[in-house]
Formats: sequence, C-alpha cells, structure tokens
Amino acid sequence: MNDLIRKQFRLDTNCPEGQDNEYRIMINPSAKLPGSRTFGDISTFFRAIIYRGDLYLMCDEQIIEWARETFEKIFPEWVCKFEHLRILDQKLQEYGHKILDTHIYFLPDPEFEEYEFESPYEVEWLDRDKILEIRGNPFKHALMYQEGCPDEMAVAALDKNGDYIAMAGVSSDSSHLWQIGIDVLEGYRGKGLSVYLTTLMKKKVIEMGRIPFYGTSESHALSRAVAVRSGFLPAWCEIYSTKSDTDD
Repeated sequence: MNDLIRKQFRLDTNCPEGQDNEYRIMINPSAKLPGSRTFGDISTFFRAIIYRGDLYLMCDEQIIEWARETFEKIFPEWVCKFEHLRILDQKLQEYGHKILDTHIYFLPDPEFEEYEFESPYEVEWLDRDKILEIRGNPFKHALMYQEGCPDEMAVAALDKNGDYIAMAGVSSDSSHLWQIGIDVLEGYRGKGLSVYLTTLMKKKVIEMGRIPFYGTSESHALSRAVAVRSGFLPAWCEIYSTKSDTDD
C-alpha cells in the first residue's frame, strides 16, 4: 500500500520517481499530471503533502526558489504550524493566491480488530445512477458531486418510513485512492451510525481492490474519532491553495 500511496503523491506534486528514496523534502515545479488528484477550486500554484516525515511540494516557478529557501529549513512534521502557514499565505497572496485549506487524512489500520455492530436500521447501497437521482440531498459530506472525483457508491441507513437518515459515500479521487465521507441527520446522531456506515464502506472499497481513505479538519475531533473507531489511522496532511478571488 505504501508504494501506491507514494506513487500517487508523486503524481499529485510532479515529483520524479525515485526522488523520495533520496530526500525527505521534494520541491518541484507545478504541473497537472495525468492521474493526479484534482477537484473543486484547488490550484496547482501550490500544493504540499506531508507523509511519514516526508514533504512532497510543488509550486509555481515564480515562487519555487522562495519555497526551497523557506521549506528546506523546516522539518516536514512542522510544516502546518500556523507560523509557517501565515508566511506561506502572505507569499501566495502576492501572486493572487491563498491557502484554501489544510486537511488530515487517514488510512486503514492493518492491525485493527473489527467488532460487530448491530444496527436497528435497514441499509441500502446506492450506485452512481441512484446517487445522481438524489442530487440536492442533505448529505453534503458523503456525496460531493465534484468534477475530478466522481461519487462511486454510497451506503445509507433508512428509518421505518424508508427515508435516508445517514449515508457514507465514496469518491474515486484517483484510480487507487477512494475517499469516504459520512453524514448523519440531526436526531439520529450518537447512535453509532457514522462508525457503522463508514466501516461498511471501508470494507467494500477494500474488497474492490482500492485503498479507502478518510479526510477531515484537524479541529474536528468527532470526525477524527469516527475514523479511528472505524479502523483508520492518521496518515498524512495536505495544504491546498486557490486563487484569491475564489469564494471559500
């Protein structure tokens, strides 16, 4: 799995093959390579991925020398400290860009011991066609409807009337990496549905020969707890940029 993950990160940051065998910090000029993960308003002007103590970074030629001077002095583990993010954002804004977001991502824990969870709710699996039929639904984290990372499938819990009350969806962010998102309607939270549906989706994605991953905000403790209880471990962090005139 590690080899596939690193291969993806090299595509995402225009990192030459083998460079990450020699260095902990890889800083390369921006490029949009076939197979790289791209979605929403994310720009190729700057992107950084911190994985297992390594920094994969690409940026526009206009700031690449600045990036090398700045980030080669920082241990990758501390790149997301606010003092570093502040300096980065100030530099990006000089060129009409800004930090869009920072996110923490989780990968399956191979040593996790699965446990049985009995749900009182019926579940339903949704394919691509069904997902498109329910566009406009309230499950904004489970189903993203974004170009570049199509929603592949979802699993939903239903109430006694057959209405969806919770949903885990997965998008194919790349050929190997599929991202899981989860939503539970208010009134049905605190019943274990997030962990139950996320676990079901994780197992299904693995059965399909893909690598499931889970992303959330560093400050979202409840979401991070769902990831851990569903058998995921923190694996990497990303910093995204976007044009300054793009709405957050």
